[in-house]
Amino acid sequence: MNSDRYCLLVSDSPLDTVSHEALKSVLTKESVELVEVSGSVAALEAVDELAPDIVFTTPLEEDESWLATISDKVKPNPVVAFASDSNNGRVIKALRQGASDFFVLPIDEPEYLVRSVLRQLNKAKVIADSQYFRDELEQSLALLQEDQQAGRHVQQKMLPPNEVVINDYRFEYRIKPSLFLSGDFIDFFKISESLSMFYLADISGHGASSAFVTVLLKNMTNRLLRNYNRGSSFHILSPTDVLSRINTELLDTGLGKHLTIFVGLLDRIENTLQYGVGGHFPMPILQQSGKAEFLAGSGMPVGLFDDAQFDGRIVELEEEFCLTLFSDGILEILDQPDLKAKENVLLETAARGYDDLQDLAKALGVDQIEEAPDDIAALCVSRVV
Repeated sequence: MNSDRYCLLVSDSPLDTVSHEALKSVLTKESVELVEVSGSVAALEAVDELAPDIVFTTPLEEDESWLATISDKVKPNPVVAFASDSNNGRVIKALRQGASDFFVLPIDEPEYLVRSVLRQLNKAKVIADSQYFRDELEQSLALLQEDQQAGRHVQQKMLPPNEVVINDYRFEYRIKPSLFLSGDFIDFFKISESLSMFYLADISGHGASSAFVTVLLKNMTNRLLRNYNRGSSFHILSPTDVLSRINTELLDTGLGKHLTIFVGLLDRIENTLQYGVGGHFPMPILQQSGKAEFLAGSGMPVGLFDDAQFDGRIVELEEEFCLTLFSDGILEILDQPDLKAKENVLLETAARGYDDLQDLAKALGVDQIEEAPDDIAALCVSRVV
């Protein structure tokens, strides 16, 4: 019989004809090949070679602990013990040493052996299937982990340094992902000697699919910047135009993903902040002239509607100012009972001032969160004076 399933029979002496024929008959019907060996050495070699689904064994005179040895060798697959008498002590010892069932030879009623064999074969199949699916799952998880690590590496490479000065403006940010990959993304870059742009985006969902959109977002803004430098388009000079371009291209991908985003354009000569709002919340907090307040504005999320309209505003900046942006993940970790109370906490914390984002994170309790329910991103923009 050519089979990939085996039953190993270990015995120092042949089984009686009735028991042997009953065993062989049911195994043949189940397409399981019966392999017979004598002695512990041959049995262990057969186990290594065949990986049997089930083992039947009689006590071996050479080894009183044989049943425990073979049970441990083939577990979790079943072992059925044969013996010449039904002494209670022998039965209990066999079960304690790992036997799944016990039969006294010769077997007067072979149908009981047949039932046991079928039951043990079914158990062996369940064990084999479970092992197969576990191996498949482990392989899938290993592949997923490799993909996640590769994605994280790419995402980290796309992010700017945590603190940079561009055109006399200091940009400092931190991102605390809820998963290995983040759906929050931050970027800032120089357009000209007087203009610089920044944005904070929060992509819907979590994990790899959201992180993939951050790659698209980075490529889109890089392309708009290249077009400006070549003189082929000037969309980069308008935050709302940037939002419209991102909206169109994101819809064209057909990924079914959308994002909220705040885009700001800083003019060092005019001392202004021009910005566009694509459904971003909470709104950034501007601290200057001794007070702190949320910027005005609203707008549709990006990537949901073909005809989306985006709110564009402009504000004048004092010599000393601090603009603080958060993704909506910050609201998830605040204990206040309602949204208004949470916004007040953000406003009051920003108004007190902070030395750096680490100080701000400590004040808001972000540093005490081991596993955030949502990605948390924070960006601070200030003038170097």
